[in-house]
Amino acid sequence: MLSRLFKYAICVSALLHYSISSNAQNIPKGLSLEGSFHFGKALKHRDYITVDMSNYVYGAEFNAEFETYGKKHWHQRCGYPRWGIALSYLHYGNNKEIGHNIGIMPNITADFFQKGNWRIFGRLGVGLSIITKPYHIINNPQNNIIGSYLNNITAFRVGFGWRVHENIEIRPSASFTHSSNAASQFPNLGINVPSLHIGICYTPNPIEKTDIIKVSKDSLPKHNWRPQFSVIGTIGYREQGTQRGPKYPVYTFMADAGIYITRNQKIKAGVEIEYLQSTHEFMRHNGGYGDNLFLKSSLVALYVTHEWMFGRFSINTQAGFYVSKAPILPWFMYIRFMARYHFLDPFKSKVAPFIGISMKAHKAVAKYYAFSLGVSF
Repeated sequence: MLSRLFKYAICVSALLHYSISSNAQNIPKGLSLEGSFHFGKALKHRDYITVDMSNYVYGAEFNAEFETYGKKHWHQRCGYPRWGIALSYLHYGNNKEIGHNIGIMPNITADFFQKGNWRIFGRLGVGLSIITKPYHIINNPQNNIIGSYLNNITAFRVGFGWRVHENIEIRPSASFTHSSNAASQFPNLGINVPSLHIGICYTPNPIEKTDIIKVSKDSLPKHNWRPQFSVIGTIGYREQGTQRGPKYPVYTFMADAGIYITRNQKIKAGVEIEYLQSTHEFMRHNGGYGDNLFLKSSLVALYVTHEWMFGRFSINTQAGFYVSKAPILPWFMYIRFMARYHFLDPFKSKVAPFIGISMKAHKAVAKYYAFSLGVSF
């Protein structure tokens, strides 16, 4: 199977090279096409996982990537990141019980170090994927790790870039890929795959050092130490305990304050109030919890957040600690990852509304995805 994929990849690469090279000057500057193969093994992170995960995992990815070079004010401030969108494929080595993972992942790449033709980079990709053999009570009861066809796919990747030719870069790397549905449909233990990559990247019209637009530090927007505030409302859904059972909404309100620690990074602290309707219904049906079930179904937490800005887009990592005395407390803390798009550049505008999507997790297990609407000022 691997040799067949490799032969196909060589043929496709040759055709792409032939068709693109003749029209290289018409290709947008900085557009790169990367093909990569990866090889790893899924982690059995719970003792009670019943699906067979003993075989190795292999896969392939095709990524279209755009390198920034200073056309917008934030490119230089953020170290000229690369944007991409990838088509990914994973074969879990168990066609009967897990099947295949076919996904699409928008991604962003940042260089940690660069010298000559060498660079060290990190890449984050987040998107959607289809797992072809999820749990089914009759047809596939052994798969107690994934319960839905449609899932989130998140991949972290760290690697080297070695430019061996004007148009070609070799990219060996290591990655960690997670797929789950964040408890929107049980079971939801998630599939975690560490793997090794080898990629070949072709850039028809590369960006050279002379193309990079740089301005003096004095011309860049000044570091603004003014405190910035945010208010956010979110809504998410999760299934409660029973496969194909009812789905309940989760409502959250957050308010925080923070400062820019660099021109494109913020540290914030705030308070969160979360209402879980599933907890409310559980206490109402089981009894013995007294009155004020709305308050007892709400959790209050204090949190800190790191926000990394890329123009109007931002990536947020949040750690929260519960301070409420709710009868049903899931754990003492949580982790939340968020992606936001601001309608106005928050570095330039005093008021910047935004939309976003987030994932909340306890003990490395995703609890739910949520859509958010908020404003920073």
